[in-house]
Amino acid sequence: MKEILNRFLTKPVQMFRRHKAKTALTQFTSHKHPKINALGDALHESLNHTIYTEEQNWIKSIEQRRSNLLHSKEEIAQIDYGAGESRSNRTKEEMRNGVRSVTLVANVCKFSKSPFWATFLFKMIRKLEPTSCVELGSCVGVSASYLSAALKINGKGNLLSLEGSPEIAKIAQETLDKLDLHNGSVIVGPFHETLEGVLESAKPVDFFFNDGHHDHFAVIQYFNESLPYLADEAVIVFDDISYSPGMRKAWTQIEDDERVSVSIDLQTVGIVLVGKNLATKEKFRIPL
Repeated sequence: MKEILNRFLTKPVQMFRRHKAKTALTQFTSHKHPKINALGDALHESLNHTIYTEEQNWIKSIEQRRSNLLHSKEEIAQIDYGAGESRSNRTKEEMRNGVRSVTLVANVCKFSKSPFWATFLFKMIRKLEPTSCVELGSCVGVSASYLSAALKINGKGNLLSLEGSPEIAKIAQETLDKLDLHNGSVIVGPFHETLEGVLESAKPVDFFFNDGHHDHFAVIQYFNESLPYLADEAVIVFDDISYSPGMRKAWTQIEDDERVSVSIDLQTVGIVLVGKNLATKEKFRIPL
């Protein structure tokens, strides 16, 4: 009964929070630092559904691809190196070796970022104008397509997206190819084997989206691993920071880290700014 009630209330609560968030955006849009301004503009346009013609054309194409995958009856074998569902208690050995299963492509696609959060990622790229982006967790390529499309509109930048499961990675690359997004590539293999090499080839990385391994220790590990390869000013986005107690603990640890200058807690997504040119220590919180 509690789960049914929570599902029923989720959308109204989200709508209320997002309406309330619009009034809190001035702390970003009036900030003296241009990257915080850019993040504020991205959130403002996402909340107000401000989508320009070229952007709308890309989003329409990506959402059509999402719809096709959600209606797919194809079965694939997958290897999950992640933490599993929030209630799962996978061991470190299970996560390192991967958990194998057979599932529908449609079921995998359901874990893609929602249109709202995908649009926010898209808008962040549009406003921040990064040149080197890395994504942990390709899934079927929906978020990677949003990121790559924004880079393409900007006229600069490339994306390297990492996916552990070969069959899922194949679909993600097909998604990018079908959309003619050749500025995005999918790297196959468990993150503990591929991340360092990707970061080395992509450095200096100025946009890092961590949506892969939803485990406290893994999130901290990949955060620490990424730091030497980041640009002088870089944005790191952490997805699902309230997914589990472990993820919330990881986020709290990261926003308190002395190497983080600015943190933005949106409840579902966490954003941090790191870099040599950022001397202040600020925390913002707008639950969405």
